[in-house]
Amino acid sequence: MFDQAGLPAVIARSSQRVWSAAAAVLAVLVMVIGWPLVLRSTAMVQLDYDEGWNALRQQQAAHFLPLYAAPPGLDITNYPPLSFHIVGLLSLLTGDANETGRFLSLAALVALCVLAGALARLFVPARHVGTCAALLFALWLEMWMPRRIGVNDPQLLGMAFELLGFYGFVRAVQRGQNGWRSAPLFALAVFTKHNLLALPLGVGLALLTRWDWRRLILWGGAGVLAACALFWLTLRLDGPYFLQHMLQPRAYDLHDTLHNIGTYLIIFLPFVLLGGVWSWRNWRDGRRAPLAWSWAVAHVLAFAWAGGDGVARNIFFEAILLDAVISVIACADYFAGHSRATLGRVALVCVLPMLFPLSQILFPLSKLPYSIVSGATEWRALPQHEADFAAGVSLLRQASGPVVCENLLMCDEAGKPSAFDPYHVQDQISLGKLDPREFVAMVESQRFGVVEIGDTDLGKPERTTRFSKAFLQALAQHYNLALHTPEINVWVPGPVKAPQPG
Repeated sequence: MFDQAGLPAVIARSSQRVWSAAAAVLAVLVMVIGWPLVLRSTAMVQLDYDEGWNALRQQQAAHFLPLYAAPPGLDITNYPPLSFHIVGLLSLLTGDANETGRFLSLAALVALCVLAGALARLFVPARHVGTCAALLFALWLEMWMPRRIGVNDPQLLGMAFELLGFYGFVRAVQRGQNGWRSAPLFALAVFTKHNLLALPLGVGLALLTRWDWRRLILWGGAGVLAACALFWLTLRLDGPYFLQHMLQPRAYDLHDTLHNIGTYLIIFLPFVLLGGVWSWRNWRDGRRAPLAWSWAVAHVLAFAWAGGDGVARNIFFEAILLDAVISVIACADYFAGHSRATLGRVALVCVLPMLFPLSQILFPLSKLPYSIVSGATEWRALPQHEADFAAGVSLLRQASGPVVCENLLMCDEAGKPSAFDPYHVQDQISLGKLDPREFVAMVESQRFGVVEIGDTDLGKPERTTRFSKAFLQALAQHYNLALHTPEINVWVPGPVKAPQPG
């Protein structure tokens, strides 16, 4: 005869063991995928297009040069200033802005994982549950966008401010406190990366739907005061054209929107559905409403912004973080919410937590196999990429006159900032705000001492999106190829050649 009275103890023991086993499997997967990405961060190559762009502005901030002193032209600073100043000041100690930004990004990722686990434990006070939430977020981030791991970019730093503020608010609410002290952290997040709005909006909606006017006014007032202070400091230190840079229009592509949303749902659909059901069931619960509303807002904003020109997969980072936290909480809630124990639930508790690591191994709904292989392959190729990068920097240093780089970090390392930002110029051309013939004429007159095209095979000019076909054709006619690798092409002025047919 089965002992019904002994089942709760069996469930408790089984649950802790299986959660611990799930955490161990997740930890192995995180290490296998993440270790090459961490090691890669020491390489002297541009890991992401934004790295050179960020490094230049961090150096400006380190030398107290205003970031928004002039209106947007052939370049733009359409990020808030806080990360540039933090990395810039730290780089005065380390001697390298890009390396400092990479290290700070890795530190922010560790902080995010710790905070994700701590947030889960506010709802399920069990250490193994928090560990699974932290590791699940790290694993999903590594698979979703590995090129943002250990990269000089402000997204993760801003999210660390944001999640710290959210954790502080949720903990304060659970303790019966106002939580207004968390509001300045949300302001710091927005002035680090301006798209980090999901968690503060989720908090505001949770307070608004509960008609908690006193807490909303205190929390909102503290946030507005902090934002106003940061805005005033920005205008004083970095120039009067801050809003012009931040509000510059961008092109929008519906195809990119559908592609990015579709890719996200293919990988995370079961967890998105689980998060949606959990949020729907808990949005009226005062303790859980901020998390439920934040999950909904994170997905609405990510889906709406997914097609903006220059918007990458990091637009889903907040959604992925909340998917991980809520999925683990929902799994733990299932057992806590059933007072009647049965043999079936004992069996289920031995299976359900393991679905988190196992779901990542199933293909094609997971990118795990690709992530493991690509990380190792990229690591083996790094020495050659570093040699190619160094050769390009050497050519740029010898150039006389202005230079143009698609690989902005290469220009930055050579001490010759690019004459224009290829991404921004191409975006403004697509909006009809710049004339592409103006840039073709610059090439035809050999105005640039060096033109570097990164990640582009000029034999197939349609592969690039940052230079027009006419620009590349003029380049091939009026410049000579001084360096050609699979990743980098460096052109220098030469005798004018006959145009190629077609």
